[in-house]
Amino acid sequence: MSAGGNTCPTARRRRGFTLIEVIGALVIFSIGVLSAMRMGGALTTKMRYAGTRSQLAVLASERLDSIESMPFDSITLGTVEDTVTVQGWSYRRWVAVSSVTPVLARIDVSLFRVDSAGPSHSVTSYTSTDW
Repeated sequence: MSAGGNTCPTARRRRGFTLIEVIGALVIFSIGVLSAMRMGGALTTKMRYAGTRSQLAVLASERLDSIESMPFDSITLGTVEDTVTVQGWSYRRWVAVSSVTPVLARIDVSLFRVDSAGPSHSVTSYTSTDW
């Protein structure tokens, strides 16, 4: 026995982690990383849709503004369709001008995905002649 007291090697505390603790921590960490990756993919899709919606709103508003800026007597009633491409997706743009009264016309502009479901946008406005 030494003079410093009871210093038996088996009585010392062991420091560090056991293999079970390390494996448990790795499993928890892996689940967190996989969840973050899955969320990142969904966020990317949502951001792309948000950008597409913004561009659709601009295209619809531009078309609406171009019709509203025309003299009332030169606005043609009826429906016109064309196709536009936004971020690599094809959209059908549908423009309908209808008469509400002899001095008031309704303008509807809608953009819908051609091939499948996705972001779309519709806007309605009215234009009139001078009274």
